Amino acid sequence: MSRDPVRALSQFYGGRVAIDFVNTVDWRLSDDPQELLADYATLLRWSELRATLPPAAIKRLRALSAKNPEAAESVLEEARKLRAEICRDVAALSTGDGVDLASVNRRLGAAPPQPRLVKTAARHVHDLPGKQLEEPLWPVLWSWTAVLTSDDARRLGLCQAKGCGWFFVDESPNRSRAWCSSEGCGNRERARRAYEKKRNSA
Repeated sequence: MSRDPVRALSQFYGGRVAIDFVNTVDWRLSDDPQELLADYATLLRWSELRATLPPAAIKRLRALSAKNPEAAESVLEEARKLRAEICRDVAALSTGDGVDLASVNRRLGAAPPQPRLVKTAARHVHDLPGKQLEEPLWPVLWSWTAVLTSDDARRLGLCQAKGCGWFFVDESPNRSRAWCSSEGCGNRERARRAYEKKRNSA
């Protein structure tokens, strides 16, 4: 939604953790998509901004990743694979098609059970200890299963702004939401369409 990757990393218009995770590719449908998860440190920063892990866990994972950079890079690649799988299924659901439950169930089988919840300054989060580099992926997966098992699966939409590619859960009463952000993509797209209309009528 923003050409500034630092700003885009903190823009959460998807409505659910898993959908915001998919949106970590900015301008996904443009000729110049931007990868927002440049490294494992950025993955942790996203988790911090989205408040999916306890602060203490993020601190421990930063230290752990610094000691194990190759392992951290491997987890980053796995995070991108998870994102691609969810993106594929969100796109399918947004057009009324089905999803590949085999990949979801495979990941659920490899992930630990959901732990208890704890209260942080921002919200309630899963009480993950920060001992395994894969921990940032688990709240995303659990969020995705919650989407699939709720009415959210029938309310997934795609931003109609040219090139954007961000998804969202459409919670409008008549399911008429068109933009990831009305103030951002909405205003930009309305201006673009008005300019094209004016140019074509000249």
